Amino acid sequence: MKALGMIEVFSFATALCTADVMAKAADVKVIAFDRNRPIRTDVPAPLVMEVKIEGATSAVEAAIAAGKAYAEKEGKYIVSHTIAHPDDQTEKMGYLLDINRDKFNKKLKQGVKPDPKAKTGSIGICEVEGLVAAISGLDAMLKAADVNVIHTEKRLGGRLVTFIVMGKVSSVKAAVEAGCTESSRIGKVYGCEVIANPHEEVMKYFNTSIVDE
Repeated sequence: MKALGMIEVFSFATALCTADVMAKAADVKVIAFDRNRPIRTDVPAPLVMEVKIEGATSAVEAAIAAGKAYAEKEGKYIVSHTIAHPDDQTEKMGYLLDINRDKFNKKLKQGVKPDPKAKTGSIGICEVEGLVAAISGLDAMLKAADVNVIHTEKRLGGRLVTFIVMGKVSSVKAAVEAGCTESSRIGKVYGCEVIANPHEEVMKYFNTSIVDE
């Protein structure tokens, strides 16, 4: 590994958007999404996510700068750092991840690779506190537009539940708006995001094979 870049932000939704920004800003690989739980309660979200990237030092630095700018604009930035030529043991820590860990953690040295057969489309992210509010929001999303669920995340902590849907950008926008409106009636919403053209370095973490032909 030439360089390891790390950035911590509040919420999984912010982490995904930050990773997309970084992957589009420079030639880097997104190698892991890791998590921590803040001790304080007066924070933008009860979940801290770390996005880890690798690549040439200059590329990693450029990507981290872009990610930091995005997260700061959203008010969700915590800290970031780049390690040039990390030690072998440090490099192993870089590949530890908390999303899809059952699928990817057996391949730490190789990291996660894009699937050349993966379907592409815009994605919508709804991150909500509590299962009742989240599932109610998901139902509204699916009824509002022609979208498919490609990822569910409920074990990262902070009682946060995240649903990710995929479809045409207009459909995804309509779905996310409906989902967040419904969820906010029941619980607290921490993230409603749409990524119109997600980078393959983000999409490789999700199972798009379940999307209807």
